[in-house]
Amino acid sequence: PFSHKKEGEKMKEKIRKLTVSAMLIALSTVLSLIKPIDLPLGGSVTPFAMLPVMLIPIMYGVRFGFFACFVNSVVQMLLSIAEVVSWGMTPLVLVSCILLDYILAYTVLGFTGFAKNKGKGAIIGFALLSLSLRFLMHFISGTVLFGNFSDGVWAVIWGSITYNASYMVPEMITTTLALFALFSNKAFCNFIKK
Repeated sequence: PFSHKKEGEKMKEKIRKLTVSAMLIALSTVLSLIKPIDLPLGGSVTPFAMLPVMLIPIMYGVRFGFFACFVNSVVQMLLSIAEVVSWGMTPLVLVSCILLDYILAYTVLGFTGFAKNKGKGAIIGFALLSLSLRFLMHFISGTVLFGNFSDGVWAVIWGSITYNASYMVPEMITTTLALFALFSNKAFCNFIKK
């Protein structure tokens, strides 16, 4: 009887983790659809769209966090795939775009899981690392994309930096400030540990 009770508790915890993660991914998805600034070749400024999905690895750790961020990356890709395909890229550039701008760019947000149970400073540090890695993925993708339209290495590099920074820097600032505010609140910290 004792082992059945223990197994039941484990199952409840798994269900809770999946349910909370699904709700946070759904919230992140809804927020990603609100785009006060929407750029023509992908990328937008949103009201904290990365924040909910970044909470998952902070709450549940790296392994599950990467999985949840990967799921979010697939959702983001599916929402944008028709637009991306309409840009008329070559198959190689299209695959690069999907891998870099969606799968890798959103999955790297799972690095915030290294901050689990380490305090506000670690959360902010790993959030900045994760967001910087996301920017790096978009930058690399941009060099591939802009490389098709531009002559000269520096024009490609500068074009990718400025284009991607125009939406990623505001996203990075607002997300980091929101995480700082949330994890400065004792009630939120207690809630998230449950």
